[in-house]
Amino acid sequence: MRPLFAIGTTVLVLLAAAPAALACFDNSDQVVRRLQKLDLNTDQLRAIFACQSEHRAFIAKSHHDGMGCLAHEKHDSVFEMQAIGVLNDNQFKSFTGRVRSADESLRFENYLLKTEIERLKAEIADFKKKGAELKVEKK
Repeated sequence: MRPLFAIGTTVLVLLAAAPAALACFDNSDQVVRRLQKLDLNTDQLRAIFACQSEHRAFIAKSHHDGMGCLAHEKHDSVFEMQAIGVLNDNQFKSFTGRVRSADESLRFENYLLKTEIERLKAEIADFKKKGAELKVEKK
């Protein structure tokens, strides 16, 4: 009887000491798998994986800061909206079976604008680099 009591006590202590996040279900993998079935380009996949990474960081933060499971369970819908926000109109309709709402259209337009701004910043940095190289060559 004593060995069973000792084993039971050890198991209870280990379960109490284990982080709560280990017992939580992360729905993001299922959403990503469903999205990957669509014909996504590299930028869309990169954006979706970035959203998933942010979501997982939020899960860890919610447990670390004592917010609990409810905080990250509510964040699941935020992750899904962010991930779906990178889909074009045809992909969106194929995924959801409906057309975008006004809010969803704005989210997609914001994604497109952000992508374009990042592309332009990279192009400007390239021009600056080439300009600096030309200045060095002239000297």
